[in-house]
Amino acid sequence: MMVQAEARSLVAAMTSGPRYLLSSWPWRALAWTAFGGALSGITIGMTPLLLLAFSRSLRASLWSPLLEVEVARLSLIDVAAAERLKQHVSAARSERRLPNLRQVLYVLFIALIAGPFGFLLAGFLAIVTVVLVAAPWLVRPGEPINVGLWVVDTPGESWAALVAGVGHAILSAYLVGAYAGVVGRLTVAAFTDSQSLQREVTRLEDSRTALLSAVQQERRRIESDLHDRVQHRLVALALTLGIAEDIHGDDETGRLAADAHRQLDDILAELRSVLLGILPRALTEHGLVAAVVDLIGPYPLTVSTDFGRTEIPRRLPAAVEHAGYLVINEALTNVVKHASATTVTIEADRQDDLWRITIRDDGRGGATVGSGRGLAALAARAEAVNGTLTVDSPAGGPTEVRMRCPT
Repeated sequence: MMVQAEARSLVAAMTSGPRYLLSSWPWRALAWTAFGGALSGITIGMTPLLLLAFSRSLRASLWSPLLEVEVARLSLIDVAAAERLKQHVSAARSERRLPNLRQVLYVLFIALIAGPFGFLLAGFLAIVTVVLVAAPWLVRPGEPINVGLWVVDTPGESWAALVAGVGHAILSAYLVGAYAGVVGRLTVAAFTDSQSLQREVTRLEDSRTALLSAVQQERRRIESDLHDRVQHRLVALALTLGIAEDIHGDDETGRLAADAHRQLDDILAELRSVLLGILPRALTEHGLVAAVVDLIGPYPLTVSTDFGRTEIPRRLPAAVEHAGYLVINEALTNVVKHASATTVTIEADRQDDLWRITIRDDGRGGATVGSGRGLAALAARAEAVNGTLTVDSPAGGPTEVRMRCPT
């Protein structure tokens, strides 16, 4: 047998059918309405301080508990919404923010209009219901009771009033519930912090920028240590092996020294390649254009470049420079390995705080940004600097790798 989940809001309970009348929700709506009437008096008394207190911190300290009480009152008729709004109000309290205009107008509306009206409505409906239901015990011979325009003065009419009272109680439960549901929706609309999402986006952007900056600094440190310490010691060792090779000539020691010297030269070449991939010194010291000029020098094909206004009026941000360098490096590597191209063109420009670059080759095409491929990693790298990477590579070529990102 399927068990229906308990409603978490007054509106959901009212639309669930007759079960609403047998649940606690009508009583919760009545409590919400009565609580609103009591809160109105307190709010009206505090209005001068809420609006005219000289100290901003004093106004914030007065508004915060008032808003928290209103959210607690909302939990009587909408549990989920109250839990959500509680986070907004708590954040505003911790940041000592004053309420926005929407919240101020809502509180004044509750204090001056909705609270008193709801309290009077609920009180009137409750009194009429009690009188009608108690009519058989209130009517005495010669002592009729008046319910509006209806004068109940006979036993038959008193029992009819009892039946009418039951119907009135059902109607009152729905009327008070509907009133509470409508005003509750206004509460949600007024208390929802429309700026919270923007603040969270800003916080994440700042965190990502700080993370990219930290990664960039760590790359520089690693590159500096490898270049200034490890590479220098390897070069010194190569010189020592060269001296040993010269001294011992063609004997066994000299041949071993020469062999070690060749292996060390290979290690230095690999180390330079690693350094180039981590963070080229030309990139950190002179910028992207200089680093690309160094990069394309050894390539066994014609590479033409036009960087336009890339470094005008200033260099690109460090993270964008490094991402652009990696895209160019990976694109050229793919051209040499897979494209069978003869020429590559690199075109870039900078306009309206947007930097664009296109790497085009005349190879056989077929490149894709697939999962696990180098281009997919570069696409993620571009996204890290709020950029995009697209690849247009039909079979037979040409291939175009385009990157664009804000500066």
